[in-house]
Amino acid sequence: MPKKNLKKYFDILEIDSNASLSEIRNTYIRLKKLYSTDSMVITPIADEFSKKKRLAVLQQIEEAYTRLKEELKDERQKSTYFGKPGVASENSTEGEETESISFSGDVLRKIRERRRIHLHEVALDTKIRMEILENIEYERFDALPQEVYLRGHVSNYARYLLLDARKVADDYIRRYKTWKADAEEKV
Repeated sequence: MPKKNLKKYFDILEIDSNASLSEIRNTYIRLKKLYSTDSMVITPIADEFSKKKRLAVLQQIEEAYTRLKEELKDERQKSTYFGKPGVASENSTEGEETESISFSGDVLRKIRERRRIHLHEVALDTKIRMEILENIEYERFDALPQEVYLRGHVSNYARYLLLDARKVADDYIRRYKTWKADAEEKV
């Protein structure tokens, strides 16, 4: 769906149509919190802004966020990424599925940067320490936690980026196991 058809949803959330996923999510959380409670902002106009009206606004906010998030997922599935063999490239055809992408720390970093999301925002929203996220992106395998925890962190990071968490984690853990086997072989 073209962005002009989504204008209504961006307007509901009171954000620019070029907003990043992170900006959309943060605005959604802020507006939901604002209209969900008897906040200081709402208190002065409580007589004019009934609970019924607030619920209607909350429903619009929820619908706008859901639609925009769905569109971003669809965009992600159709988007083109990077120029390496085995990884979707900027020259790849539209509609290329994520099954053909081999996810690595570098690919995750590029996807995040392309969506204009700061690593600090990912850390705050996912509760994953910045150090771990940096180590995931730069594949500093020796500095990462045990495999079971690593899989959880990579899955959460992938979900945050609206990626297939299982596929991303499987690809990443495969790379981790290859590194680990090589490291053990050298010893």
